[in-house]
Parts: sequence; structure tokens; C-alpha cells
Amino acid sequence: MESTTDDQQHTVMFDSDNIQQTGGGTHDSSSRWQKATYDAKSIRQKITFSGRKFDVKTLPVDLYRVYETLKIRSGEEYALTNVFMIRTAIELHRAWHNTLLTAKILQQLKDKFQVRMTWELGVIKLKFHVEDGSHELQYKVPYDYDSEYQDLYMKIAVAYLDGHMTVHQALIYQSDTKRGKHTAKSGLFIRDFPGRLLVYPLEAATCAVIFFGGDWYDFGVTALTGFVSGLIEYLLVTIGGSAKLMVDVIVGVSTGLIASLFYRYDG
Repeated sequence: MESTTDDQQHTVMFDSDNIQQTGGGTHDSSSRWQKATYDAKSIRQKITFSGRKFDVKTLPVDLYRVYETLKIRSGEEYALTNVFMIRTAIELHRAWHNTLLTAKILQQLKDKFQVRMTWELGVIKLKFHVEDGSHELQYKVPYDYDSEYQDLYMKIAVAYLDGHMTVHQALIYQSDTKRGKHTAKSGLFIRDFPGRLLVYPLEAATCAVIFFGGDWYDFGVTALTGFVSGLIEYLLVTIGGSAKLMVDVIVGVSTGLIASLFYRYDG
């Protein structure tokens, strides 16, 4: 038996003499067919994916300029590795408490690929000194802890570090992750607004009860503060730019005011 598809450059063979009939179906035939279908899809995906190249034109202007310089000096792969490290650091460091994790993975990448780069990981400001200081890139990164999103970026970095993918594949996976191609639709809904407006009140209220021993009254107050926090962040994210860096300050002030009002007049 032979199975082929138009977009595959290979043939999957079966030995029809060894298939055992059992009852009303062919269990061995079914399992072999499933395995062959899986192998066929895997090979097709590998062939398709391995031929793709990362589009450097999608990079920000400053990072693209550095890439072009490094490509001339040290080759394309070295230049793309620098790009990969910077993009990895930016996305992982959106959770500020990931500083040590970000620094560790950057150091491992630097050591393995002999990258001439140093970095300063501040709370919201990241600095990258490329080629012993011949280039300096600075980024302001607003806080945005998304565990699934950052877990995917970490796995991509480890896979590239361990040699399971090329730098082109790693960068493509990063771009696909940022566009949500590896996330379920339900995850995409709560990852961005307006879906997050449902998450913040629930998160705040349950944390108040579970971790701080609050009652139903506390549950309601914290749900309100969570909802207001979501509205503020939604507004600032919509404005964009440096406004996103003010999220924590304004959210903290609004939470304090709401809690104080309840404490003063209904406490």
C-alpha cells in the first residue's frame, strides 16, 4: 500500500502481508496509518519550516541598523544571534522579577556563540552594548507578566542554545509567538484587552481571599480595584508610547484611593 500527497517529496510504504485482521477492523493497519500520517506531517513541517528565512526587514530601525553592521563584520548568523539575544531579553524582562533568569540565559547564549555583548537590566530600562560598546541600544520595557508567553520565549531560547533549531527558526518562532500563533483562542482573549478586564477583578479578589484571609467584603472591594486597574491600563495601552510606563504608578494611586474610601466611610 502506498500513500502520497502533492506537497510532500517522499513516499510512505506499508507491508500489506503483515496486517492482521481483528474483528470488524484492522487494528494494526490503523496504528500504522496513524504513525505514517504523523511522520508524513512531521516531515512536511520540517521541510517547509527549514526552508524559511527570518525577514530582517521586520526589525525596528535601530536594531536593523546594528544587524547590517554586524553582518558585514562577522556574518549573518552572528548578527542574527545578537538580534535574537536582544529580543529574548526584552520579552523575558517584561516580568521584572525575571531579571536573574534573563541574565542567565543571555550569558549562556553569549558564551556558546562567542557574542561580544554586555547588558544592563534595569527595572524598566534595558541597555545593550554591542561589539564592546561600538553600538548601544536602550529600551524601556513596561511590565506585563504573561507566564505562557514568557515560557514560550524561554523554551525557544533553550532550544536554540541546545542546537535544536537554527537562528532563523528561533527568530521565526519568536515572531509567531508574539503574533499569538502558538496560543489557544481563549488564551489570546485574556492576553489582551478587552479580555483582560475580566481577569484583573477575578485575580485581585481571589488573591485577597486565598492569600490574605479576606472575607466576601474584601472580595468585592478588591474586585472593584482590579476592574478599575484594568480600565486604567486599557486606557494607557490604547494611548501607547511612554504612557504605558505610567501604568503601575496610576494603578497604585487608584487602588489606594478606593481602598481608603471604603476604609474611611464603610470600614
